[in-house]
Amino acid sequence: MYTDSSLGKLIETFFQRGGRIDKYYLRDINRGKRTLVYLHGWFSGQNIRAAIMKAFGKV
Repeated sequence: MYTDSSLGKLIETFFQRGGRIDKYYLRDINRGKRTLVYLHGWFSGQNIRAAIMKAFGKV
């Protein structure tokens, strides 16, 4: 099970690598919804974690 702090670290790492996330998806209430992120191309996922993992190429 993932904790909120692990998600925070994942988002921080994503930003450090030049990734972009719409502020709409960063609100707590929207973190479980389908998400679109940008890191050298657009990636979507079932939630913010899945989208970032796709962008990192780990899925």
